[in-house]
Amino acid sequence: MKNTKLYRYRLEEKQVNKGMYKYQKLAESIRENILKGVLKPGEKLASIHSVATEKSCNTDTVIKAYRLLEEEHLIYSAARSGYYVVKVINRLQDNNTATDLSTVRPPDSINPYKDFYHCMEKSITIYKNSLLEYAPSQGMEELRVVLAKHLMNFHIFTKPQDICITNGAQQALYILAAMTFPCRGKKVLVEQPTYSVMLQALFCNKVPIAGIKRTGEGLDLEELEAQFRTGDIKFFYTMPRFMNPTGFSYKREEKLKILKLASRYDVYLVEDDYLADLETDEKEDSFYAIGEKDKIIHIRSFSKTLLPGLRLGMAIVPEALKEEFLRYKQSMDLNTPILTQGALEIYLKSSMYKSHVARTKKFYQKKMQVLKEICHSTFGEEVYYHVPDSGIYAFVQTEKNTAEAVVNRLKKQGILVNSIKNSYLPGFGESEGIRLCVCNCEDKELIRAVKLLKEGMDKCIKGANA
Repeated sequence: MKNTKLYRYRLEEKQVNKGMYKYQKLAESIRENILKGVLKPGEKLASIHSVATEKSCNTDTVIKAYRLLEEEHLIYSAARSGYYVVKVINRLQDNNTATDLSTVRPPDSINPYKDFYHCMEKSITIYKNSLLEYAPSQGMEELRVVLAKHLMNFHIFTKPQDICITNGAQQALYILAAMTFPCRGKKVLVEQPTYSVMLQALFCNKVPIAGIKRTGEGLDLEELEAQFRTGDIKFFYTMPRFMNPTGFSYKREEKLKILKLASRYDVYLVEDDYLADLETDEKEDSFYAIGEKDKIIHIRSFSKTLLPGLRLGMAIVPEALKEEFLRYKQSMDLNTPILTQGALEIYLKSSMYKSHVARTKKFYQKKMQVLKEICHSTFGEEVYYHVPDSGIYAFVQTEKNTAEAVVNRLKKQGILVNSIKNSYLPGFGESEGIRLCVCNCEDKELIRAVKLLKEGMDKCIKGANA
């Protein structure tokens, strides 16, 4: 009898009906009823035992289905009462909802709200006295110790005293743009295109800027050397992998050549490694992991892979720059909030972060595979595009003076995309293009969007040539 029960349980756990497990089918059925409004906000769901009886399945199957829906914040559990429907946006009945390939916001299905909420509660319990006091500007020592251990997974070996906690990576970039460096250079060299927020930080601080073209093949190293040789470069700002806005990544060989040139001409590198967690090749180390530690500022963010509103970042700052960096940070805010720092420390120490990153990486790999296939069948060799194996951004090149027209045309069709125009320095006359962000787009919407993108590009080219 025991063997029969075990066999039945295993059958339920096998994939059925186009690759879905039985608990996923059950969750999908309930999800559809919630989104269609059949199940109303606040309505109590049937008990686990009654659903198991009705569906002729194991109670564990129902529990897994309910937990999946709870992770998606469609239902919630009440102690000794049962499961209830959460108030949600009725997406299936909202025909005016745009296909969003613009917003950088991970979907609720992979956001670890519930787990991080528990970490916040634990942080309040552990650090309740510290919440009423000012914390060190450099950040909580407990978090910096955990981060130093965490970074070892990326072949980055540093000390807690070299790590500075910031209010998001953006604050670290702003500080570096504003502060002075112990070198004669005043100009910042940026890739073209580059992260538009970094450009704004440089503009706001009236920092002289130089640009160097970066393509899917990398940089022109001779031009890079010429820029370094001038002696005017304060630092070179780079996004080594899955760069915003194109998704380009450097290979290890090119990183080594860039590091060699930076060392020869005594140039600092500011490495914005905001999506390191999504790397698919463990051999692709950061600049910091393979370069001279006293000339590299390594920046990380937890917004894109964890929670967008968390606003926690970190920077590994060389000793020669640390005092100046912290002086600027303290002038902006006395400290980064203890509550979120403590929660992140607890989250990193647990196995939750590791499992979340694995789930997130898998999600984006699947998205990029879908996008790669539809771009191949739609564009072929006719249009240049770049779709990485992971990350959140892809790039489609457009004809000159057509990108904005394509964006506006797609907007009228209910599809939101971004031109990369604001990622270039004024007057930097290089190719135009469209940035595609895969965070908030279902597969079928992604396929439709690419087809309409190609149609729009063709129409705008004809209009420009008319």
